[in-house]
Amino acid sequence: MHEELNTGPTGVKAALDEGKRTILLYSPDLNFCFSLSVLFQDRFNVITTTNLGLLDRLHGTYTADLMIIDAVPSEGLIERLETLKRERPALPVFVLYVYNAREAQLDREIRAQVDSVFYKPIELETVTERIEALLKN
Repeated sequence: MHEELNTGPTGVKAALDEGKRTILLYSPDLNFCFSLSVLFQDRFNVITTTNLGLLDRLHGTYTADLMIIDAVPSEGLIERLETLKRERPALPVFVLYVYNAREAQLDREIRAQVDSVFYKPIELETVTERIEALLKN
């Protein structure tokens, strides 16, 4: 069964299949959002945004089963992840970014807040397997 939702202040409408788990995906790269949406659309509801500010509103509106954040490692990202973990400790969160050895401390701090970190370029098969394993539970 599909349900069309109007999320109010976000202005986003989405058709959600109640029989599927929901992935909330943020990436500043529209093509990446589209690619992952197409890849997972047959198995999951995928809600995407390229607007980091909108991510919080979407998270408050939809009951996501998994969140994927494609972002540059930063103190701001760590703060966002800490807040998310306090609000929804059971929500699995993946972070994707390009690894930089000069940011090893940020990498460790991010890893302490999330379920998985995948370095770009990502191995899509590995990411897919991890997502499916977490969402089967």
